[in-house]
Amino acid sequence: MEFGERLKQTRQQQDLTQATVADALHVSRQTISSWETGNSYPDIDSLLQLSDIYQLSLDTLLKEDHGMTDTLRKSDVLQAIQPPLHNLSVINFISITVLMFADQLSSVAGIFLLTALLNILALNKMTAFANTLVQEDRYTRWQKRRIWIVLLGVLATIGAVWAWTTQRSGWATDFTLYAACCWGSIFYAEVGHFKAPVVS
Repeated sequence: MEFGERLKQTRQQQDLTQATVADALHVSRQTISSWETGNSYPDIDSLLQLSDIYQLSLDTLLKEDHGMTDTLRKSDVLQAIQPPLHNLSVINFISITVLMFADQLSSVAGIFLLTALLNILALNKMTAFANTLVQEDRYTRWQKRRIWIVLLGVLATIGAVWAWTTQRSGWATDFTLYAACCWGSIFYAEVGHFKAPVVS
């Protein structure tokens, strides 16, 4: 029997409603419904709580459902690749920042350009893999990172204003370009490609 079918059957045998179980787990009724129809799976904490509520062992809950065990393994893999993804992102940020100000650091610009390009390729492959493990859309993932881009945009804008008022044309151009990239990324994500469709 599939995991969702077992959940539904056990809930009905115990005369519990989806709303009652949802309240006990602090999730929505739709989440319980999604688990029971096999559209999604609970995380490990919810799984342990379900085991307690239904008085079933984890072995009984998970038996014969490969989708559930695969989902649990995905969270382990996702957690394992988070540090390299973070490190690649930091390296990319540093490389791109140095490249933006390359006229002041021209001797190392070529090295940083090569590093940034190789890093972008690795980061894209790892991010694509990580995205296959997560059950959330692109806009939700963007919302988690938005504050950092906004912060960089504000700092770059302040830097551009400072450089223009102190008549440092080289720095002014670099800061302005950096700010434009940040605000352009924010506009693109909020209004353009990643924007989640509005459900009426």
